[in-house]
Amino acid sequence: MASTASAKARENWLDGLRGIAAAIVAWFHFTVGEMGAPYRSFWASPAEDNRRFFQLPPFRLLFAGQSMVLLFFVISGYAVSLSIIRLRDDAPARFYRKLTSSVFRRGFRLYIPVLILCLISHVAYYIGVIDWVPGDREGCTGAQPWSALQPHLTCLTMTFLTTLNLSGPFYVTGYNFHLWTISYEYQCSMAVYLVILGLASIRPLMRLSAIACLCATFMWFGSPIISTFLAGLFFAELDTLHEASWDLCEARQTRKTSILVRNCINVFTGLVFVSGIYLLCLPQDPTFPPDFWFQSRLELPFYVESEIRIRGWHAVGAILLVGTLRRHRFLRVPLESRLAQFLGTVSFSLYLFHPLFIMVMRNRILEAVCRYLWGMDFWQTQHDASAWHVIFLAWTVAAAVMGPLLLLFSVYMSKIVDRKSVVWSYRLENLVSGAR
Repeated sequence: MASTASAKARENWLDGLRGIAAAIVAWFHFTVGEMGAPYRSFWASPAEDNRRFFQLPPFRLLFAGQSMVLLFFVISGYAVSLSIIRLRDDAPARFYRKLTSSVFRRGFRLYIPVLILCLISHVAYYIGVIDWVPGDREGCTGAQPWSALQPHLTCLTMTFLTTLNLSGPFYVTGYNFHLWTISYEYQCSMAVYLVILGLASIRPLMRLSAIACLCATFMWFGSPIISTFLAGLFFAELDTLHEASWDLCEARQTRKTSILVRNCINVFTGLVFVSGIYLLCLPQDPTFPPDFWFQSRLELPFYVESEIRIRGWHAVGAILLVGTLRRHRFLRVPLESRLAQFLGTVSFSLYLFHPLFIMVMRNRILEAVCRYLWGMDFWQTQHDASAWHVIFLAWTVAAAVMGPLLLLFSVYMSKIVDRKSVVWSYRLENLVSGAR
């Protein structure tokens, strides 16, 4: 059927968007902390160290790893809800079964790969192959390569408990600093499931209004992450409603719509799309440089701190971007390319395992190239203005060596961990439910 085909295409471009976002996050972690200019505002001082084209939208999107996380969350809100709400009206029993199954399996789907990552990363640290000092060593005191196992086991346990949000007053990232997103993925997925259940029996337009109000309320009061998930649910509800009952109405409307109206709609869509890109490109700068010119009249409650304000604008950008892409095929053609689709198939493994590659390989490659070509270590070479070409070559070599290896490893882990976790979660559900 046409609606089924369009739904499949919609999922395909979402996979591509997720894959590109994962690649940008990997590039962000690969370069942040060592490359300064891409992460500063175009208007930052001194001017001679800035005013670079890659500090401007849309070029800065390549370094916008922090805002890509909000894009992940919008996609997740859409993905976890779409297959459930499609069953709501026509097959209530299957709807309830799908909802309860999703609630049960979601934790295993997320945390089985995370547990395997934690084990691999801590084994890598124990045998001394990690060349990295984590920013927060709380909970990892005394954990040194080839030393007593107890501190390592404590660090491993606390790291995993932190991803579960069960570490109490402690926040231990260990060697997996990026896993803070997993607890949000799980908690917000549960919130989406609860909203789906709570609003299942009300009329479609009332349901859409309620979700939109929840999304706006959480955003206003400083919870942009849950807002992104609810926005994903909102888009899934819109698309489901369109598939179910609006196809004929839209066809008639298209025939009657004048060229002027269509052009105005296209211009408006383009402005929304560009606005979304701009917001995603905003720098993570708590001083709010001129890039944030638009927020002078948009004051959030006083207790919403600067980091959350910036995250809120990134969330709005992610919502605008997904909202425009879902209705305009010509905008999402690049997301349906073979490269984007390949990245989409390995996106979760790519996101989980890229920091391990960075911690093991990046510094060693940069150091080796600089010592071989310039006779100094990376830090000294980086501060030598005449050695810019050596630094450029060092980064190029590091990316050329690590990129293919990371992608190959991500493909392998997707097959033996990511996809298997889906199978294992179903088996666990069947085991505890008595299903055969």
